[in-house]
Amino acid sequence: MNCYERYVAVYDDNKRKKLDRVPTHVQYIREKFIDINKESVLKGYNGNLFNDPYFDIPMILGFDSIFASFPKSVKFKSIKVDIGEGNYVKIREDGEAIKHKTSYYEGGYIKSLDILNELRANLKIVENYKLINKTIIRYEKISPYIFPVLQIDGIFDRVWKSMGMADFSHHFKKNSKLYRELIKFYAHLTQTNLEGLINATGKRGKVVTLLDDVAYKGRLMISPKRWEQDFMPYYKKINSIISNADMISQIHTDGDATELIPSLIEAGFRGLQGFEGGCDPTYMNENHPDFVIIGFGDVSYTLPYGTSDQIELHVKELLDVLKENRHFILGPSTVIFKEIPLKNVRKFITAARNYSKYN
Repeated sequence: MNCYERYVAVYDDNKRKKLDRVPTHVQYIREKFIDINKESVLKGYNGNLFNDPYFDIPMILGFDSIFASFPKSVKFKSIKVDIGEGNYVKIREDGEAIKHKTSYYEGGYIKSLDILNELRANLKIVENYKLINKTIIRYEKISPYIFPVLQIDGIFDRVWKSMGMADFSHHFKKNSKLYRELIKFYAHLTQTNLEGLINATGKRGKVVTLLDDVAYKGRLMISPKRWEQDFMPYYKKINSIISNADMISQIHTDGDATELIPSLIEAGFRGLQGFEGGCDPTYMNENHPDFVIIGFGDVSYTLPYGTSDQIELHVKELLDVLKENRHFILGPSTVIFKEIPLKNVRKFITAARNYSKYN
């Protein structure tokens, strides 16, 4: 099996039986890790390269898949927001502003319906078919060697970031019109970008991941009841568009989203990438055996600080629980960052290869 075949087989009842081993996935590898380790990773490698470190480095390290973006079908002109005392910031649809003389963002600044309506007025839907199609054709060439799993921004975490957590908490409790209109706004952006992808390429992207952090390490950021009330109707519609295009919908979130899994399944998600901060693989396997689990590799301690034996034991324990169900894709629960030693990443992948093969 190649990387693409291995990943999508986990979502197929028949192909799953033919899996050669558990697939591996990485959310992405941060640039600073690549800068520090690029020379060591490339040393001695004689295979084909794509001349793109974003894909080359995880491929050489042995990952089967990685998240990848695609061109959007919406454009925005920035607007000026008065933040008081004669000061202004420029924002776009995310409600965040570039911090002066840095590459960092700060926000959010969508504090009123007037600001949101001005952003709406500056929205332009574009037929970006040519560029989208070009991107997907490139990904198809890469996918046998490392599968680019498409990613698209979701709704919940965009809402709170666009307002800032303090204002979000206030509007969330009141269930204000601004809160409800922001949900509608970001759902519209997600659906528009998704439809642009499908109209340009059909089902060829195959797997789409909605990026939407809904949890801290130990608990949810929103109760299942409120998530179902406020967000599920939009996600049901979005996921029906994905399934009608014969594509697969999965979601990404940081933190422990265990309590929300039944709601995510009802909304149409078929898997989740992440699983950190207290998630129990045995509970997931026993209670949601048909839900695809992606990640679970501990990046809080084991990968950055663990010994070789600890990393091997961690991988073995995960596979002992999750391997035979064949609904598991192994990887770090989040990204690979510069504090994770290269030797630990290599040990993680070596252990995955040693223990993940099917008879």
